[in-house]
This record gives sequence, C-alpha cells and structure tokens, in this order.
Amino acid sequence: MKKITLLVAAIVFSSFSTLIAQDHKHGSPHGGIVKTAGSEFHIETVKKGESMFIYLLDANEKTKTIVGATATALVQTADGKTNNVKLKTSGKESFLLNLNKALKYKKAIITIKSGGKSASASFDLAAIEEVKHDEGHKH
Repeated sequence: MKKITLLVAAIVFSSFSTLIAQDHKHGSPHGGIVKTAGSEFHIETVKKGESMFIYLLDANEKTKTIVGATATALVQTADGKTNNVKLKTSGKESFLLNLNKALKYKKAIITIKSGGKSASASFDLAAIEEVKHDEGHKH
C-alpha cells in the first residue's frame, strides 16, 4: 500500500511540476507576444498593421542587437499551405515579416541565427492582435 501511495504522489508531483514549468510568464519589452526559444533566448513578435516585427531577446528578456544575424519564418496559412520566408532587418533590433492582408494566417515558426547559435519559436498568428499603442519604440 505504501508503494502505491508513493507512486501516486510521485506522479501527481511530476505532473504538477511540469505544468508549472510550462506556464510561466514572460516580460514583453515591445508589447508583443514572447516565447522561449532555447535555453539562452526568447523571441518576441509585435504586429502593427500588416507588419510583424520580430525581436531577439536574451535569457533576461532584454533586446539583443541583430547585426550579423539572419532570420526565417516558416509561415502556414489557414488553408494549410506553407511558405519559407527570409526576413529582412528593420533597424538594429528587429526583423520584419510582411503579411498579405488577403490571406488568413495560422502559424509561423520563427528561426533566428546569431553568433553561431540558433533560436526558434512557434507563434499562433491567428491569435496575435495588432499592438494598438506605441510605447515610444521606433521600428
């Protein structure tokens, strides 16, 4: 009986620990959606009109320069079609993904390569809303 109780307790604790690890909050220096991208980075997306600005953040969620970095987006539309897009830079801190207003988007996997390291994160484009306010950030 003791073994069963310990086993159940271990399973419950393990499940609870996994839930806590997956449900942590991120800061958002530019007012967008932030996702963990590996052990050293985060990626933030900010939608303004038909443009999506993508920022590389460090482990402390501070914006990193993208000078010398490259980025791609594997974009999926609502009809299931995918397209791999090389992203252009927008200044020294963000990449730019232009969205076609005639299309409905589903998801995007953003990959940024910087300093010999790679960071990737998946974003639900249908759920990302346009940033309505400008917190003094220039793009």
